[in-house]
Amino acid sequence: MAEDKRWLRFLQPGITAIVGAGGKTTVLERLVTYGHGANLPIVVTSTVTADTERLGNAEQIDIIRTDDRNELEAFCAEKIEARRVPAWIPGDAGLPERKAFLAETLDYLRGRHPAWYNLAEADVAHHKWLKAPLADDIPLPQHCNMIIGVVNLQMLGSPLTEERVAGAEQAALIMNRPMGAVVTPALLAKLIRHPRGLFRSETERRVLFCSGYNAVQHRMTEALLDDLEDLELDAIVLADGYRETCTIRQYISRGTG
Repeated sequence: MAEDKRWLRFLQPGITAIVGAGGKTTVLERLVTYGHGANLPIVVTSTVTADTERLGNAEQIDIIRTDDRNELEAFCAEKIEARRVPAWIPGDAGLPERKAFLAETLDYLRGRHPAWYNLAEADVAHHKWLKAPLADDIPLPQHCNMIIGVVNLQMLGSPLTEERVAGAEQAALIMNRPMGAVVTPALLAKLIRHPRGLFRSETERRVLFCSGYNAVQHRMTEALLDDLEDLELDAIVLADGYRETCTIRQYISRGTG
C-alpha cells in the first residue's frame, strides 16, 4: 500500500507533463495503472507513437489517432464515462510546422474539462538515459500543472556519448566538456538546471524522478542531491528498476505538494 500511495501523490487534475529520459514511459504506465485503479478520469497523450501503442495492450486503455479536437473530446468523454482510459496519438501533429499542436490541444482539454487528469509523455529521447534540451523540442502546454522530469542515475560515472544521451553534443556544450567526458554529479546537475531543460515551463509543481538508483553508488546520488539543493522542486524521487520492476525507494518532499 505504501508503494500505491507514493505513486498516487503524482496524480492531480489538469496537465502532468512527463519529460526527460530514462524512464518516462515507465512513470506514465504506473500513473495510468494507479490512477485507473483509483477511478480517476485519466487521459493519456504521448509524442512517442510506439510507446502509446504499447500502453494500448493494457485492457483498460483505448487509443484514438486524430487531430480533430471535437472528435478527440467526444472520444475521451465517452471512454471516461465507461470507466476506460482514453489514449490520444496526434495524427500528423509531429510535423515540424505543427509542433505546438499537442501543447495547444492539451490546454484546450484542460480548459474544457478541468477535472480530467491529462498525462502527457512530452519528450522524445529514443530510450536513452539522458536528454539534452534541443531547439526542436516539442513545446510544453502553457498551463501545465505538474512537470515530472526523468533522469537515469546510471549516467553518473558514465561517458557522454550518443548511445546514452539524446542530444549528446548539446549536452557537452552545456556541461562545457568534450564528448566522451565522464558525467559527474555537478555536470548532471548543470544539465538538470538548464532553463530550457526538464523544467522549461512555468508550472505549479516540479518533481525530479531519478531512475537507476540501485545501480549507482549512493555517494554519487547524494552529491547530485547536494548540487540541486537550491533548485525549486516539490519532490525528488529515487527509484530502482525499470518498467515492471520499477520501485520507489525514496520520496523526498521538498515543498508543500
